[in-house]
Amino acid sequence: LGGKAFGGTTGQEEVVEAGDNAEEDGSDTSSTLVPVWTEAPCGGQYFPSTNIPPTSYTPILYKSSDQLVLQPMLWGLVPSWHAGPDPKSHGLTTNNCRLENVMTSKLYKPSLAKGRCVVVCEGFYEWERSGGVKQPYLVYRPGGEVLYMAGLYSVWRGGEGAPVYNYTIITRESNNILSWLHHRMPAFLSPHQFSAWLNPLTPPTKALAMLALPKEGELAWHTVSKEVGNVRNQGMDLMKQVEPCMDDVKKKKDVKVSSASKGIMSNWLKRSITEKEGGEKKMKSNM
Repeated sequence: LGGKAFGGTTGQEEVVEAGDNAEEDGSDTSSTLVPVWTEAPCGGQYFPSTNIPPTSYTPILYKSSDQLVLQPMLWGLVPSWHAGPDPKSHGLTTNNCRLENVMTSKLYKPSLAKGRCVVVCEGFYEWERSGGVKQPYLVYRPGGEVLYMAGLYSVWRGGEGAPVYNYTIITRESNNILSWLHHRMPAFLSPHQFSAWLNPLTPPTKALAMLALPKEGELAWHTVSKEVGNVRNQGMDLMKQVEPCMDDVKKKKDVKVSSASKGIMSNWLKRSITEKEGGEKKMKSNM
């Protein structure tokens, strides 16, 4: 997100439970849609990773005719007018597109009408900057559920080879759930919205209106290692919770954790304070 890396992405075997809710009456009748895995026509490969940067190929859900497809796409929308031969050499930053401008954008508006997609991942990293301290967090859905973000895709045919499928993530102003972390956040989707979101017959204005703000309990987060700041780091432990060092805690009065992680953080801080006080008492006794 915003030049920052994703957390882990799902494997090809992931089954997506998508509500088939195209009916105007708001019916909650749903069916399980199993996407067909398709390799990227251009040969771009998806490699499961805990630290995915822009210009990587990641799994994207989109609709082709009546079939739901899960296919690797290039992260970063390629302008249709880009002459190539390299789809990454256009010089624009297109990893994200702002929800507020998408309806008027020459670059993104065509995809809003005919190229809506769903970005599939386990979470994303965001950095909090406060009091001179930079601390990365992993944001994800509780219970190990897959995280779905609204995206737009296009097919670039400017090169001499096969067409390149590429995408961007829609972002919006954060609400109170994540505004403490960053003023921008991805636009999220729920499985029951997939049918209408991916349906090209859904008007763009109606599609954008579906992107509701997250509510309390729908997202979780915890602090992670600063090693996520270098995409060359690909360890399997990058997404695991790592407590901030005490020097950073002293500089920063408040370390944010979700309710799921709050107990662990509280016990750790109490233990650290107790150990420090115990050491001071021992030093005085020795003196």
